[in-house]
Amino acid sequence: MIMRRKKCLATLTMAAMVAASLAGCSSSGEKTDNSQAAVSGETTVSDSGEKKKDSGSATVVSMWHMWSGSEAEAFQTVIDDFNASQDEIQVEVLASQTEEKMLTAIPSGDGPDIVHTSDTTCSKWAQAGLLSTLDSYINSENVKVDDIYPSVYALGTYGGEQYGLPYTMDSYMLFYNKGVLDELGLEPPKTLEEMAEMCKQVTVKDANGEYTRLGYVPDYPWIDRVEIPYLFGAEFYDFDNDQVTCTSDEFKNALNYKAQFYTEYGIPEVTKFKSGFGAYASNDNALFQGKIVFSIEGEWFENFINLYAPDDFEWGAVQVPVTEAKPEIAGCGRLQGSLLSIPSTSKNSDAAFQVIRYLTSGDAYVKFCSLIGNLPTAYSALESEDLVKQAPQLEPFIESVLEGKAKAFPAVPFSAEYSDIQGLEEQAVYSGDKTVEEAVESMYEQLQPLADEWKNAR
Repeated sequence: MIMRRKKCLATLTMAAMVAASLAGCSSSGEKTDNSQAAVSGETTVSDSGEKKKDSGSATVVSMWHMWSGSEAEAFQTVIDDFNASQDEIQVEVLASQTEEKMLTAIPSGDGPDIVHTSDTTCSKWAQAGLLSTLDSYINSENVKVDDIYPSVYALGTYGGEQYGLPYTMDSYMLFYNKGVLDELGLEPPKTLEEMAEMCKQVTVKDANGEYTRLGYVPDYPWIDRVEIPYLFGAEFYDFDNDQVTCTSDEFKNALNYKAQFYTEYGIPEVTKFKSGFGAYASNDNALFQGKIVFSIEGEWFENFINLYAPDDFEWGAVQVPVTEAKPEIAGCGRLQGSLLSIPSTSKNSDAAFQVIRYLTSGDAYVKFCSLIGNLPTAYSALESEDLVKQAPQLEPFIESVLEGKAKAFPAVPFSAEYSDIQGLEEQAVYSGDKTVEEAVESMYEQLQPLADEWKNAR
């Protein structure tokens, strides 16, 4: 459990972290010279420490990624380190690139040598023939696959082959307004059912009978969609039988749980109250404004608190509780990952993988993850003392992940469609237009044909 007052952590703002170094260990946990592990060859350094290189003889590797702002700046520092460390490969980066741009550029041959993809993209692009398999590189470079969190590694797998190496991942905890709980003499909930009861105690209405505070709004910000079903023991896909599993009792229990925060508090009233929420990444965040008491958030959220919350904001964070019916699955929440892949039209695949190898191992890996406040996907990096020293806010998330029960969304090529359809059907329940039973049946009717199509294509 974390319990802190915001003003005590002013030095941990994202801006300060970037200024300090907003950021690797080998798979055995020991520090390595990252440049030499990734690229062979001599490195010439001047007396002043400046790297000398003949840029004309180097292989130029292009990379497109989706980060922007301080995260893009942090990534550039790692790339600058790589470029300065050796003469053979120089990386040119294009930041803030959307997956739509990548999807257009790759087939034309005008795309990059490395792409940064999301967990909903890699298998879909592999299915479409847009990515190169990495298996030969993984074998020849002795990549320790067992050092990578299994369900996140699976996000890069399609048809039994690997098309992406996991890079960063998000884990989630239940953040809460400690001031409100303390005022009411409440401890953070230990089960989801306990949280639902607690929400009744913290709810406040004004003299006109309109809400000024609710305990929890399930679709704010967005993380409930996969997280809550996992916490009820639900699964999203049965690989053995190629079946979408959104009609299971566990899945329906999860949606019923979420729906109660609309139906029991009045659908029009909750909808109206939620419409007054300000921008998520701002001072107007609903948790910071005292409009909600509980919010499921990722490891980036402590940076948000330092950047946007009032100085007297008192908060805490605990592992998101599970249903009281299944205490044995505690810690089974969602992991969400990003991956590094090589497009099938890359002109420098060999050099591109050397860059990926550098980025996903050693000090460079720890540096980047600590700078942006994301979790690495390799156990050796997760267990690195340097990671916690450089980004102490990650420690409780690391501890939770290392329990080994958290998992990523199934690596199916229609995961983006799955999420979109689920979101629309859940909104239909929250608005009162559909029952839970109707919503999950509609989900199945739309998603199972996609599963059948994938099965027949394999």
